[in-house]
Amino acid sequence: MNKFPVAKKVISVFLLFFQTVGFFFATEPTVYIEPYTKDNIPTWAKDLRRTEIITFGSLPFVTMGVTMGYSFYRYFSNGMDSAYFPNPLAKTSEGANLSHDEQVGIIVSSAAISLLLGLTDLTINLIQRHKAEKQAALLDRGTVTIEPYVPEESIVEDFDSTILQEEAEE
Repeated sequence: MNKFPVAKKVISVFLLFFQTVGFFFATEPTVYIEPYTKDNIPTWAKDLRRTEIITFGSLPFVTMGVTMGYSFYRYFSNGMDSAYFPNPLAKTSEGANLSHDEQVGIIVSSAAISLLLGLTDLTINLIQRHKAEKQAALLDRGTVTIEPYVPEESIVEDFDSTILQEEAEE
């Protein structure tokens, strides 16, 4: 008894043939793409991308936090009524027992807090970069040579002579 029918054998040989033919006729690529370097992307674009990632990345977590905070606020402000018990993992909007205006308020608050997080990160990075550039500019001023101070002989002699005169007068 044959485990493999003829059709499977033909398909296997066909695939094997076309896969190996590519190795024999492969040529060198005509276009060489250079990888990105730090100089290819401007700093403002990196800052904008980081701000975007932090803003949108924090949105689900902030939304969960705002939903929980609002749900607990509503629960305690209604005298801990069981109808207002917080259910952040409700499958539907009706299950969460939130009105349309409450849902819009939660989403707008979450978006504002997420945007604030992204802008705070941007501000911190800009301040740190400015501080680092300022420090680098101070270090690039050049070398400082320190030479010992040697007083002039006439000043030392005058000082010694005044001390001697004061001692003689006493």
